[in-house]
Amino acid sequence: MKKTFYFLVILFILSAFSVKSQAPSQCTDVMLQAFYWDSYADSKWTNLTSQASELAGSFDLVWLPPSGNANSPYYNTMGYSPVYYFNQNSSFGTQTELKTLISTLKNAGTRCVADIVINHRNGVSSWTDFPSETYNGVTYTWGSWAICNTDECVAKGYPATGGPDEGENFDGARDLDHRNVTVQNTIKAYMQFLKNDIGYAGWRYDMTKGYPGSYNAMYNDAANADYSVGEYWDGSYDALWNWIKAANYKSTTFDFSFKYALNNFASAGGDFTKLVWLYNGAYQPAGLIHHPDSKRYATTFIDNHDTYRDSNKFTGDVLLANAFMLCSPGIPCVSLPHWKQYKNEIKAMIAARHSVGIHSESTVTVNQVNSGSYVATVIGKNGSLIVKLGTGSYSIPSDYTLATSGSNYAIYTNGGTSIPILTVSPNSGTYYYGQTVTMSATGNAAIYYTIDGSTPTTSSTCYTSPFTLAIGNTTVKAIAVDASNQTSKIAEYNYTVVEKPTEITVRFKTPPSWTSYAVYVWEMVNGSAVQLAGVWPGIAVNKDAEGYVSYIITNFTQPVVNVIFNNNNKKEQTVDLSTSENICWTYGTSYVSGSNTIYNCTVDPSCITAVEQHETDTWKIYPNPTRGIVYLSVTEEVEHIMVTSALGVTFEIPFIRESNVNKIDLSNFPAGIYYVGVYGKNGSKQTGIVLKN
Repeated sequence: MKKTFYFLVILFILSAFSVKSQAPSQCTDVMLQAFYWDSYADSKWTNLTSQASELAGSFDLVWLPPSGNANSPYYNTMGYSPVYYFNQNSSFGTQTELKTLISTLKNAGTRCVADIVINHRNGVSSWTDFPSETYNGVTYTWGSWAICNTDECVAKGYPATGGPDEGENFDGARDLDHRNVTVQNTIKAYMQFLKNDIGYAGWRYDMTKGYPGSYNAMYNDAANADYSVGEYWDGSYDALWNWIKAANYKSTTFDFSFKYALNNFASAGGDFTKLVWLYNGAYQPAGLIHHPDSKRYATTFIDNHDTYRDSNKFTGDVLLANAFMLCSPGIPCVSLPHWKQYKNEIKAMIAARHSVGIHSESTVTVNQVNSGSYVATVIGKNGSLIVKLGTGSYSIPSDYTLATSGSNYAIYTNGGTSIPILTVSPNSGTYYYGQTVTMSATGNAAIYYTIDGSTPTTSSTCYTSPFTLAIGNTTVKAIAVDASNQTSKIAEYNYTVVEKPTEITVRFKTPPSWTSYAVYVWEMVNGSAVQLAGVWPGIAVNKDAEGYVSYIITNFTQPVVNVIFNNNNKKEQTVDLSTSENICWTYGTSYVSGSNTIYNCTVDPSCITAVEQHETDTWKIYPNPTRGIVYLSVTEEVEHIMVTSALGVTFEIPFIRESNVNKIDLSNFPAGIYYVGVYGKNGSKQTGIVLKN
């Protein structure tokens, strides 16, 4: 009886540990770091949402950039000097757009990882004036006691009355005293907010060298996410392993020892002996993953947002490095620049890993390693694979089948489930009429699709060639089915197609202090900015008698154009503006960013009609002002409705048609002025202004 009791106690303890640990055993996840430094266009929440189906086809986790407000809704900052915790309006989009991205990925089977910065914090307008924030009825207010008394702000005359810093100092913001209970409770609430309100499934801790790992264990216990990874920037195996133990085994850490082994491999001219370490007399892949005790806690990577822009950048064969990482234990994290450059190749590598069930603790047998080659067999949950790197010869067993290969790599699988990889182009979004959809699948799999939002089956339309999207909203869903009846995930793409106008007129009421004027215009094409009005500062324009400057854009190809008005490069400019139609802005409040003065802008109702190309009919919009629900009474059938915010950001929103009345919901929009465009099926357009309380 005693033995049974003790066994049950031990089982309970182990079970509790398993629930609380954010380093799950035998984890099969693959993660994408969905940003790099200054990736404001690529990592925009709406842009990533349009790619959700494609990302979910390969990745189990998507690591997002810091999403909290760092005084950044109106200018670009990466967010690593946070100001607000419970306000998630950032350089990458609004809190509403963030939640949409996370829920869209979640519905597709992929979870999002928050980048949280809790080593340090900035004030609202100075170094130490932290904002008061309320969450779940509790208001969190900090004073000088939250700052370590060894912080550099003391020498500059700012108070700091907390305890001494327990880790490395960060001189770009105020280092926080994690011994303070109020600081602890705020961070716990912040992490619960990210998980329960925003929808994150896990987090990446920034700069974990700044404070003891025991705090990470405490914070993980408080919020209990699915996954956790710390940035302990150190190439020493022992240092990384000691941090894992300090965090009570409740988090993974980025395997910098693995990363630096890859760098050493590249700097040695591709010497594969730099990629292995000895364990019990046998070679294993280098890093935390070489040891059976530590591999579970390794998140492996080749480059991140920091290393990609400095001397630590990997300079060798990128595809070979990804093949090595994706065919090794640990939880691999793919860099966004690598994904963008080699998307199809990396998709195939991930598919091979997933097909045989390679996981964080997989057993590796290094069959061959020398200066010119590396060959290893890796055991997964459903089968095994052999990865061959380099130019050396090796006889692959006959029961292994080639899964994918390149100039310096080949991956073979035995067993497992080979799921077809479906590729659809373009990503979800708004396009002009004439846009076609192209599909392809690996392994000569057949593709079946629907365009009415219904679930595709083998009885649906079989894809044979690209097809043109109709004007309006179209939901395309597709599956790929191979000869063995293996079926891909359902891919879902949402398109809005509109007629292309011949021109777009933009107007701006300038600040009185400006004496010269220019407009800079660009659009994003395949992730790259294309200039439409010359190099910075753009095209010189004149001010009219009413105090406005105007510019007519004619050479655009994308439904959204981006605009900045400036005083001809005299260090004053507007925020980044965007529109898909004629629009007018006026200047608002300003702030200083570096040596530049930046003006916020609002849509100017008094001059919208001056740039409107279409005739407007009599119509009603009510109630106005509104608290959320708006009714639009029009005489014709509506095709779609566009809403432009005061900052010039345009959204297409769903509507409900009841007789001649169309209902739209602005409840999730912040208070402000909105420009509403109603597009009829006969090609007409009617416009109006709505005030949201």
